[in-house]
Amino acid sequence: MVKINLKQKITQKNKGYLSLESKLFIKLIKLNINEINELLEKEINENPCLEEIGENEIVYEKKIIQADHNVDNEKTIKYDDDNIANYLIRQIKQLNIKKNDKKILACLIYLLNDKGFLLYPNDEIKEILFEQERIIVSEVDIEELIIKSQSLLDPPGILARNIKESLKIQLRLSNNKHSSLCSEILDNHTDNLKAKNLKKIATSLNTSVPRIKRCIKEISQLNINPANIFYSTNSTIRNSKPEAYVYYQNNNLVVQSNKHVKKLKVSSYYKRMLKPGGGIDNEVKDYLKEKIKNGSLLIKTIDERESMYQDVFNLLVEIQKDFILKGERYLKPLKLSDIASQLDIHESTVSRITSNKYISTPRGMINMKSLFDNRANPESKESSTAVQDIIKETIDNEVKSSPLTDEGIKISLKKKGITIARRTIAKYRNILKIPSSNKRANK
Repeated sequence: MVKINLKQKITQKNKGYLSLESKLFIKLIKLNINEINELLEKEINENPCLEEIGENEIVYEKKIIQADHNVDNEKTIKYDDDNIANYLIRQIKQLNIKKNDKKILACLIYLLNDKGFLLYPNDEIKEILFEQERIIVSEVDIEELIIKSQSLLDPPGILARNIKESLKIQLRLSNNKHSSLCSEILDNHTDNLKAKNLKKIATSLNTSVPRIKRCIKEISQLNINPANIFYSTNSTIRNSKPEAYVYYQNNNLVVQSNKHVKKLKVSSYYKRMLKPGGGIDNEVKDYLKEKIKNGSLLIKTIDERESMYQDVFNLLVEIQKDFILKGERYLKPLKLSDIASQLDIHESTVSRITSNKYISTPRGMINMKSLFDNRANPESKESSTAVQDIIKETIDNEVKSSPLTDEGIKISLKKKGITIARRTIAKYRNILKIPSSNKRANK
């Protein structure tokens, strides 16, 4: 006789009896912001009992200032998701500084050029503040506020006067051990740098050529265009709205969900029609009851979706904060099931939330799936992405006349506490499109 797994049979049967709320939640949880808004627009058109809440009726957890720079106005405004000005304004709102300084800063943001640099001299800024906002402030106070804000606002290097100043700000904020030497090179040796006269720079600064090379490499990794953090050559990313904004403030990462989602409510007019004496027949009453029920369920489920999204964002950013701030080298091994178990939700829910979704970070737009990665091997503490980055750096720093073999790379990684098979190194090297040591030697 064939044994029947009763538990399995009951589970399969129950799948066909999901509640309307569960079905709707599963549908909404996988949609991105654009798709959610399209669905809500469709519901508004088809359900007369639903209406969109006006912007002045919405109370956000973190309010967004109006475009007239009035950072203390409680009303909210719509904003462009890829607008650097609005990204900075949201940060200014949270700064622990004087109200008047917030107003001045908000004005300065709109004086930035497309690279994020402030090209206006302080005397002109002083005139603009008085003429447009009736703010009286000295040039010294303006300069002090600019210098202070350069250390508080993200992205690093914003509000600088030129590229050199921006690079020096980024070096200072990165706590780079070579920042002082890098700044010396930027201040006094740009001509030698352009001429690639590294020996002359090293002699002048009483240091070695290899150390100068390290500094030049670190300078080359800085951002000469701080305002470009929202833009990408990838059209998919460029056309996607971020599900959340992550920015650096007061030594903390702040996570803020994108509130650019339509807000709905059930019409009070149709609710009143259902009250005794509403003067409608039973058929219309049943129709309105059904529409109000469906509308209320949609609103409730949207709120649940946003709450769960926020929980997932917060946990992901907490775990991968070093990766978000510093790059691939710091990506930790992380699986969907790790997030699911910590939040006590199903793994498929985490997958739906993170699929084809992006978050805006100090390093630009990041695909949420890139926050997950496997271990380089079962015993490794490093992720495969982190190890690939280390391999790339190892090869970049090898002696070009005598390139490292995969076995040599394996030994180098072993010295850094990373044990990995030679075949895995070869696989990662192929992923990085780095040729073998023989081909590198023949270049």
